[in-house]
Amino acid sequence: MKWKLLLRNLSVSAPRVTVRSQLPPWIRFVLFFLLTASAAALGMGIYEYGRNFAGPDRHDLLAKVDQLQLQVREVTAERDRYAALQAAGEAQLKVERAAQQQLVEQARSLEIESNKLREDLAFFDSLLPAGTGNKDVVIRSFRVQPADEPNQMRYRLLVQQSGKPEHDFVGSVELVVNFSQGGRNFVLQMPEPNAPAERVQAFALGFRHYQRVEGTFALPPGATARSCQVRILTGSTTRLQQTFTL
Repeated sequence: MKWKLLLRNLSVSAPRVTVRSQLPPWIRFVLFFLLTASAAALGMGIYEYGRNFAGPDRHDLLAKVDQLQLQVREVTAERDRYAALQAAGEAQLKVERAAQQQLVEQARSLEIESNKLREDLAFFDSLLPAGTGNKDVVIRSFRVQPADEPNQMRYRLLVQQSGKPEHDFVGSVELVVNFSQGGRNFVLQMPEPNAPAERVQAFALGFRHYQRVEGTFALPPGATARSCQVRILTGSTTRLQQTFTL
């Protein structure tokens, strides 16, 4: 009998047994609550997403975005317009400054040209004959003015034979400058005594009608030139002597 029962249990016709485990009620309640809460949260999330994506507030937000973009475009266009106006103003200012600088240079050039023409006019005016009866050497013009360097003075002398000269005049010029410094008077002679030959040669005269003599001399610092005596010499003989107030 035992063997029959054992063979029956091992055979295909053996009865099936199902094992079921039963959870406690409180665990099932907790699981149910968690599932319900998760489903509610998921539903709220889906609702908020749909509301933000296609809800009634989306149109307002899009309208505000469009309005802000329009304002940005207007501000950008206004900025570009002012930038263009500023660039045009700066360019116009540069042109006006260049034109002003050019006018200043032209005025300076015209002033220099005017002074030169004035000097040339005085020079040619000094070439007019002094008279036909007197055939002697005369001083037609003499000028002394400050030079470019400090304490330097430039002189300009024009000597002429009056009338219709038949022979060249040969001689020399001697300048005696009277100046004051510190309340005292001094004398400067040119050419200086015992001056080198090239310095003496600068004051030599040799002409038929006229000769211009130019040069510079230096005064001590703080000195003021008062007068200058011009002497025309033939050898050691004074042919003409004239004093000019400076």
